[in-house]
Amino acid sequence: MAGIVQQKGKPSGTGVVFSSGFFGFFAHAGFLSAIRELGITPIGYAGASSGAILAAMAATSMSDPDIKETLFNVKKSHFWDPDPLPVILKKVLRRLKGYTGYLRGEGFSKLLEKIPAKFIEDCPVPLIIVSTNLTLRREEIFTRGPLIQAIQASGSVPMLFKPVEIGGSLFVDGGMVSKAPVEALADEVRPDKIIVHFIASDNIGDRKNSFLNRGLTPWHIQHLAVNISRHEAYLRQCKRVRERGIEVVEVITNAPAVGPSKLERGPEAYEKAREETLTVLSK
Repeated sequence: MAGIVQQKGKPSGTGVVFSSGFFGFFAHAGFLSAIRELGITPIGYAGASSGAILAAMAATSMSDPDIKETLFNVKKSHFWDPDPLPVILKKVLRRLKGYTGYLRGEGFSKLLEKIPAKFIEDCPVPLIIVSTNLTLRREEIFTRGPLIQAIQASGSVPMLFKPVEIGGSLFVDGGMVSKAPVEALADEVRPDKIIVHFIASDNIGDRKNSFLNRGLTPWHIQHLAVNISRHEAYLRQCKRVRERGIEVVEVITNAPAVGPSKLERGPEAYEKAREETLTVLSK
């Protein structure tokens, strides 16, 4: 775990940011394949949540065939590791006191072992991973330390996964504090251009008050408010980075949504993102 250290010298090169996005790693992988096809060679990668997975794969120079083999063969049973039912029932009787999440994350950790690096500093290309430090109430930026642990910390979706403990602090989804860590990448590698593969939260595109027509309306109101806050924070990051003279290019691909029970959509999301990225960046 380390803070960002400003580098001196003239900004140059292109950095790439992968945004958070629930099971968005399929679309991120398609985007990565496209920029490689276009001959873009980034000088640094950053990511949050699902974006941290692909940022790590990219920074370790993992090949496209290896990435596809890893992702396309993922099954729900590989990472779906909830506590035993008696443990959950016992926590329910205590009004869930001390219960931090449904999935233990051990299966998720095993999937990440296919990434060919043990430590962030071992990556051939600089890598920045963002997480939310619950204990210290702040954004945490990882540029050194155990790679799998940092990815887990960034991808632990609140309530779904248990927080990851590192150095006495508990960490959850980095997308909660930084939807797409544009500013962290700018500080670390000082590029003159940043390309962001941005996966918008599913309810941001809804119009007007459509949430009033859905069940569990209070939950949808809270969920929408959080996503609006995250999106506005991302826009402010982009504004500050552009004010520093760094070009920010946003690529939004309309890949189909993928989830734990819809993993069969993964290859389609990959190809859709790859094709749309080629179209957008070729211009």
